[in-house]
Amino acid sequence: MKGISVSSLTAGYGGRTILRDISGVLPAGAVTFILGPNGSGKSTLLRTLGGALPFRGRIRFSDRDAASLSPRERGRLVGVVTQSPSLNFPFTVEDVITMGRLPHRSFLKRDEGGRKAVSMASREMELEELRDRPLPSLSGGERQRTMIAQVIAQEPEIFLLDEPSSALDPNHALKLFRFLERMAAEGKTVAASAHDINLAAEFGSFVWIMKEGRLAAAGKTGDVLKGDVLSSVYGSTFVPYRREWTDFSGTPPACNGGEKILWRAV
Repeated sequence: MKGISVSSLTAGYGGRTILRDISGVLPAGAVTFILGPNGSGKSTLLRTLGGALPFRGRIRFSDRDAASLSPRERGRLVGVVTQSPSLNFPFTVEDVITMGRLPHRSFLKRDEGGRKAVSMASREMELEELRDRPLPSLSGGERQRTMIAQVIAQEPEIFLLDEPSSALDPNHALKLFRFLERMAAEGKTVAASAHDINLAAEFGSFVWIMKEGRLAAAGKTGDVLKGDVLSSVYGSTFVPYRREWTDFSGTPPACNGGEKILWRAV
């Protein structure tokens, strides 16, 4: 089984349990959105899957036990975009993107695809003209695009992204999610947290909804994003509305069809 599977996953930090007995699958070949109210455990889940927190239970990546992976193996397999990257040193944009190639380098083997991967990542996030700029001089959106590009250059099989479009303008957000759709179409596993339910409605194939550290609902987007489910999780009444939605080329999104059922709280 490709993708990520978790069994009885429990995790937290500072002596506090955040995730409680979560079991489920984040499938390969799909974009899965992780939704839920503030404090529901979305970021903790992604941090745990990314290897930043200790846990109880089991995590498997494409039939490999996460606990058995070396740091280099994990780095080749899993790419993580956090909400608040801590790189405050005066690295240039190109330096930071190139750091994504570290898991592929060794003293005995050259990273043959490194230059091509870094160039591709820069183009995807439209950073070519910023490549010599130091990271602290960038705007919040430029900084976020740089950290996303670092993970793109890493060329992982699994993408874990914590609110990756929170600082992006609409154009760059659209480009990001189009890229993630392409990665999913190539068979990669993509999981992204978000507060915007309609991001999942427009771009997600699957949804996990978190509530109080537990998995409240999971499945195909159209099956999970229902008014009663959303109301029970968020404590507000949700009503649907439909609209036709296409990208700038006039082509409906490949994974969800042209008609969208979106949601608003009332």
